[in-house]
Amino acid sequence: MSLTPCWEQLSQEQREYRVTNQKLFEEDLLDNGIEKYWKEYNRAVDEGKPEQMLLESAVIHLTPFYQKWIDECCNNRKSPDWLAPLLCVGAAKMADITIRNVMRLFLTRNTIQSFDDTMGIPSNAPVAQQVAKLIADDVVSIVSYQQAKKKFSEDWRKQSKFIKNWTVKRCKAFTQKVGTIPKLKSKEKEDLGHNMIRIALSSDILVSRVHWNGKNRKSLLVCFAPWILKELSKRHEMLEAACLVYRPMICPPIKHTDKEDGGFLSPWIRKKMIKRYHPVGADPKDWDSRPSELVLRGLNALSHTEWKINKQVYDVMKTMFENDHKLANLPAYTFKDYAFSRPYPEEGTKEEQAKWMQESNEAWGEWYKEEQSRSRMIVRLQLAKKMLDWNFFYMPYTLDFRGRAYSVCELLSPQGVDFDRGLIQFAMPRKQTKRGLFWLKVHLANLFDQDKKPFNQRVKWVDDNMEMLLRIVEDPYSNKEWIDPLKKKNKSFQRLAAIFEIARKDGMTQLNIQMDGANNGGQHWSAIMKNRKLAKLTNLLNSNEPEDLYQHVADASTEYMKQHPENNWYQVFLLNWDNKLPRSVTKRPTMCDAYGLTFYGMQKYVKQEGHVDWVPKESRGGAVVELSRAIQAGLGETMVSPNKGKEWLREVAEVLNAMNKPFVWTTPSGFEVHHVYNQVLERVSYAELFNRQQLVFATVTEDLDGKAQYLAISPNFIHALDAAHMFMTIGKMLDCGMNAFSMVHDSFGTYATDIDHMHVLLREQFVLIHKENQLEKLKKEVEEKYGIFLPDCPEPDGEFDVSEVLRSEYFFA
Repeated sequence: MSLTPCWEQLSQEQREYRVTNQKLFEEDLLDNGIEKYWKEYNRAVDEGKPEQMLLESAVIHLTPFYQKWIDECCNNRKSPDWLAPLLCVGAAKMADITIRNVMRLFLTRNTIQSFDDTMGIPSNAPVAQQVAKLIADDVVSIVSYQQAKKKFSEDWRKQSKFIKNWTVKRCKAFTQKVGTIPKLKSKEKEDLGHNMIRIALSSDILVSRVHWNGKNRKSLLVCFAPWILKELSKRHEMLEAACLVYRPMICPPIKHTDKEDGGFLSPWIRKKMIKRYHPVGADPKDWDSRPSELVLRGLNALSHTEWKINKQVYDVMKTMFENDHKLANLPAYTFKDYAFSRPYPEEGTKEEQAKWMQESNEAWGEWYKEEQSRSRMIVRLQLAKKMLDWNFFYMPYTLDFRGRAYSVCELLSPQGVDFDRGLIQFAMPRKQTKRGLFWLKVHLANLFDQDKKPFNQRVKWVDDNMEMLLRIVEDPYSNKEWIDPLKKKNKSFQRLAAIFEIARKDGMTQLNIQMDGANNGGQHWSAIMKNRKLAKLTNLLNSNEPEDLYQHVADASTEYMKQHPENNWYQVFLLNWDNKLPRSVTKRPTMCDAYGLTFYGMQKYVKQEGHVDWVPKESRGGAVVELSRAIQAGLGETMVSPNKGKEWLREVAEVLNAMNKPFVWTTPSGFEVHHVYNQVLERVSYAELFNRQQLVFATVTEDLDGKAQYLAISPNFIHALDAAHMFMTIGKMLDCGMNAFSMVHDSFGTYATDIDHMHVLLREQFVLIHKENQLEKLKKEVEEKYGIFLPDCPEPDGEFDVSEVLRSEYFFA
């Protein structure tokens, strides 16, 4: 069953060559990440996180200095003309503007990284006169905008309906449109700005020195104090790694252990094995979830699965992309500058002009998304070409605090989008078998949306359409039946990969075949609550054909709408969907309900999935709310049993919240979950930005966030069971000699020839998990840990025997 890995077939010299090149790739990865970070930083230096913290501290520190100066000026009988705008701005904003302009003129990557405090103030520090003029310009612009906004408040409100982000440029444009921005004389600008600088220099934030430009010319240079530049340099160094763009590896990843994070060869670019959720100042190990040996073994098995690029799919994808086919969700290859053809309605009403701005913004947004997709596709294909040259590669994995596994790189990952999944296959071909061919056909039929039919009908669908499939293999550009029309969750290139695989003539197979759980969350709750009806709907019971929970909920929602003829929206929905709500409308909410879906979340999914896009835009909000209500009613009729379990988990959360204690429990895989959500204290900055928007600073405390723990426990409890089931299944597959895994949480994949064996193992592990009531187990563990008594678990409301899963044909299908 096991094949000799590609790595073991290499000579020692070949392995060393790959390791050397991997180290070089990682150096490039680090360098490119740092370059990307500083490129983004140079776009707006005062928006960097360290700079925002500096601004906040500076404003708090300097405001009393500026307020004292304002008080002194106001007590003088004679005051300069430029004092009035400063009084409108206020002391905090004066400090903000002064420090911000020094930042803009002085801070660069080179300044921060190369500053030497033994050399004093550098000669490239900004001249005080230059800073002073910028300060004066900002003060005048801000005051003018605030006055224009107040005087023409109705115009501002109308435009705000269409403009969500009032940038500096937009603020100035609005001011100029409704009025004018007054201009100060050069002498007034210098006086105003120099006074602002002089006050800041009286603190320890700014320093200055006289610089001679010859015998008779001198200027005053202004700079941040050396201790500030050192601190900025230190903080930027910590943030540089955040911009790393991870890539697959060409040699086996370092193994994760209970003492060391694994993955990339270079320790300084490795991701943490488990995402850490801990308060600032606390010892991270007091808060980390902890993996078991079984989980570590499974995580390393995922990371050591060998992949290669599917050359046939790569060639089709590259050709279609570079020839601007724009099919199968491919973006355009040809770059086009942004253009909005409709001219601005100069003579139109304010509403027409505002609407034009909104449409222009939306068009720019669409263009930007398209350009992002284009750039990403170019990178994807370049990366695929590089991996083709290396023949095979690896994808490192890490865990989240619930024990779920995630690939560190989205591109070319089995957890990626259709493009990435279609481009990859297992590295080693294996001899195809009769049963392997059967499961390949099932997989192909699933990709063509035949997944609600019995297996034999799915196989028949493939056999009946074999002529079409072979035509696609001959010419996928002319025969486009493989192209999925869906905008979201498109499966086009996965279809193409499966079609190429089924047409192989060498008797081999290497495509990863996926088997998906039938609403995995619902399956776990069915087993916990022993609810036979829900067990049937989630395919835990054997049947001649797969059940469809999503359609059941859709039918219940349809019935609810028919029972409420007084609701006009319901009649509109029934008319649009011909008196039968489609399963696609209820699929996402039903899938997520077992994880603790809120009504807000349901509305979000209805909107994101585009189910009411046919409704006029101005009425769409009401349609989203009412359709969500109907779906919620359908779910309420179906998911009564899970709701009891979720409610009990929330009751326990309230008990622990009162003690300021987190949930800590061990999953069936031995993974110890530390369910820690800490309160984040947010406060608004003292300094306001140009358009009165304020920075928000967050501090993580050691106190638990009770609301977050209350809302998160039911979804995270089920996610942790999902993860445990996956790793327990991987462990048994490893014991049986399997070494290729394509796992996406509740979608398990391996070679077609191993699917029968995997089916047996994943059923056995699910039964093993639920032989013990998982709520009772959690209750006992929490009580023993904290020495408390918890409310009784809800009584199972049925007679379902979990061992029946062993005979269920469509449990994972």
